[in-house]
Parts: sequence; structure tokens; C-alpha cells
Amino acid sequence: MYRKFVFLFIVLVGVLALSACGASGPEKISVTTTDFKFEPTSWTVSAGNEVELTLTNDGTLEHEWVIIKQGMEVTIPFDEDDEDKVYWEMEAQPGETNTETFTAPSEAGTYTVVCGIPAHLEQGMTGTLIVK
Repeated sequence: MYRKFVFLFIVLVGVLALSACGASGPEKISVTTTDFKFEPTSWTVSAGNEVELTLTNDGTLEHEWVIIKQGMEVTIPFDEDDEDKVYWEMEAQPGETNTETFTAPSEAGTYTVVCGIPAHLEQGMTGTLIVK
């Protein structure tokens, strides 16, 4: 009887430990865009984790939230020449809120975020993604 109790206790503790590991889900960040600004302008996530981004466009123009690969710089104007520098991107039309999930870069560091719509980078529409 005692052995059965100990075995059940160990199984229960193991199940609880495993379920606690996966219970947290993705990290969540929210971004609001206006013409021509991100709010906030800086976000921090954990390296390699799933991140759920909610992008709300309160502006009158389409906006994108584009993560640039670490160590790369985009040129002005942001165009097809910069596409190979993109780590991940998401867009929202005026008045739209979208939510998508991506995997944060596995390498810790500071990543530039820009709006990839023509002329928005020139207007200063940038931010910083900090990966720890």
C-alpha cells in the first residue's frame, strides 16, 4: 500500500511539473501605430521564445512592424534591397488590430524595428527589440 501511495505521489508531482513548464504560453507584446510612430518604441523578449504580437493601427495609413536581423542596417528608402535583412514582419491596415505569433531570435542582442511602408522609415518610424 505504501509503495502504491509513493508511486502515485511521484507520478502526480511529475505531471504537475510538466504542466507548469508549458502553462505560460507565448510572451505577449502590444504595439500601437499612428502616423508615423510606434508606441511603445522598445520591447523586451526572451531569446528563442514564442512571442504573441498584437499590432493596433490607430493611424490613417497602412503600417508594418518589421524586425531587422541583428547587425544589419536598412537603407533609406526601405525597399526591395532591404528584404533580405528582414527577420520577421507583420502589417495592419488603418483601424485594424492583428495578432500573430513569431519566434524571437535565438541570439541575444538589440534588433532594429522599422515600418516597412515606403517613406515611413524616413519619417522616423523605428523602434528597438531587445532580446535577452
